[in-house]
Amino acid sequence: MHIPDAYLSPTTHVAAAGVMVPLWTLAARRTARSLSAQQVPLLSLGAAFCFAIQMFNVPAVGGTTAHAVGATLLAILLGPWAALLAVTLTLGVQALFFGDGGVLALAANSFNMGFVAPFAGYGVYRLLAGGAPLGSVRSLLAAGAGAYLGSVLSAASAGAMLGIQPLLAQDAAGRALYFPFGASVSVPAMVHIHLLVAGPVEAVVTVTALAYLWRNFPELLGQRQVVRADKPIRLWLVFALVLLLTPLGLLATGSAWGEWDEEALQQLVGYVPAGILRWGEGVLRPLIPDYALPGREGRFWEVVGYLFSAAVGAVLTAWIARALIRQPAPVPVEVTTHRPPAEALPDWMRQPETATPSVAPAVARGRWLEHTLLHLREAVASAVAAEEWARLPGYLQRLHPLAKTLTLLATLGAVSLSRSPVLPFAVLLGSLVLVFVSRLPARAFLMRALMPVLLFGVLVALPLSLQAVTPGRMLWQPFGWRALAVSDAGVLAALSLLLRLSAAVTVTLLWSLTTRWHLLLHSLRTLRLPRLMVTGLALTYRYLFTLVETLAEMVLARRSRQVGAVSATQARRYAGVSAAVLLAKSLSLQEEVYRAMRARGFDGDLRGAYARRWAWGDTLWVVLVVLCLSLAHWIGGGNVG
Repeated sequence: MHIPDAYLSPTTHVAAAGVMVPLWTLAARRTARSLSAQQVPLLSLGAAFCFAIQMFNVPAVGGTTAHAVGATLLAILLGPWAALLAVTLTLGVQALFFGDGGVLALAANSFNMGFVAPFAGYGVYRLLAGGAPLGSVRSLLAAGAGAYLGSVLSAASAGAMLGIQPLLAQDAAGRALYFPFGASVSVPAMVHIHLLVAGPVEAVVTVTALAYLWRNFPELLGQRQVVRADKPIRLWLVFALVLLLTPLGLLATGSAWGEWDEEALQQLVGYVPAGILRWGEGVLRPLIPDYALPGREGRFWEVVGYLFSAAVGAVLTAWIARALIRQPAPVPVEVTTHRPPAEALPDWMRQPETATPSVAPAVARGRWLEHTLLHLREAVASAVAAEEWARLPGYLQRLHPLAKTLTLLATLGAVSLSRSPVLPFAVLLGSLVLVFVSRLPARAFLMRALMPVLLFGVLVALPLSLQAVTPGRMLWQPFGWRALAVSDAGVLAALSLLLRLSAAVTVTLLWSLTTRWHLLLHSLRTLRLPRLMVTGLALTYRYLFTLVETLAEMVLARRSRQVGAVSATQARRYAGVSAAVLLAKSLSLQEEVYRAMRARGFDGDLRGAYARRWAWGDTLWVVLVVLCLSLAHWIGGGNVG
């Protein structure tokens, strides 16, 4: 059960957060230490599977519905701490984007479904399985028993958490402010449903998934060390099939026990608690409430919205899991160097060193040039790494550069012209999928994409949210200053700007990181970009590295001849002289390069050739992108402005 925000008192929210924050921290540390590099993608897939499997609702007693969670399955595959993180990410995505469960109740729901279920289920599994290999009959039966008991105990925990609410908060008339039923009602009801329906479903899902993995992907269960290259792709294709079947969950009508609206509560208890009246809609409005497209009615759109929600939620959950879990850096091996014995050294080398006064502060004040050079070298290394990413055997890397450039221009135009947030959100989601299939490092890509948004987008979006800039209904007036009042229209405009900027930056990064620089420039030249601009970009990119290395050699030469501290005046003089010498060297290099290019027949245009010809797959890619953009534009209302 996903507990909404309004069903729990603030005391319960604070207590649950106080318990879960240390557990989340411990889980993140233990997961980062215990997971291998091959298991990190499995964690992403497991988190996405948890999201998808919870969309398969099944009928339960009393006209209610229930669903599996998948917590024990992940605990058996990756450990209970990794399962805690995966289930928490799933619950967070469900609460933020779809309104399934409360944002404030995330800690409470994580305790029930992310902590109690996997740890209890894993404990029962270990107790019953003993030393049986994973995939054997005994281990499968133990996994089913663990999943069943974990589901029941999780329901009992949720029922107890709801049942104490009438004791914690009451109004003047003695009526509950939040969940109205006591523990004598909530605990038996929750346990009864999970004993008869949800528990068996959880056991069947766990046993079926483990048996399938043991039969088709034994390397994931540690049965074999050699992993075929197509195995992860096959596993993701199987998961895509599971996503396509999620609309079967719409066949079960009704809601889960305890997840009632105000009208149902009025019929059940004769009143609506004051806390539910105040916070019944939650603290945040979800983007896709109840897994349905806003403004679209009918059975067809219900199925489309459910499929779209399943894809969005699964991709977001997998992406966040992949980006958050960082593998610990390998411990460097200490190299033992040979040292000659003291008696083999001459007398002058065995004398103790004379203490000299520390000059660290003075040197530190004069090292700003070295720090700047260090950052320049890091930028050069990052650019070289991007060239290596363009050589990876990913999907986008195999496409024709001109096809990627055409779709980039079409996407940027669609994002800039669309008024609806659906299209830029779809572009952002599709970009995250392409990061996976292109085998780009998720964390590095995320950092590159977020930095421009944080540095530029926030600075522009914050003034846009002010009521003086974008008039509308006032939401907040900090310190009572009218000049800083924030309007609802301004917040929506700021969020729309950030969403568009994020989508544009993401697709541009994908284009540049999956295309080698000379092929990228050649595609721009094919589209008739001025040759002076293309030539300037090519030469700047090529010889920027040379100038940075030249500057590094100059600084190293100056530092090797320096004795003692450097004053601020001397540091500025060195910086000025270095800049002048670097300018002279760059002018000399420019002349030498130009003469060499003229000697080889350069006429002002850098000619190149693509690595391969245009293929039918490139045409299919362009058509598919245009169709997806058109569909997202139509779903968003077709507004252009």
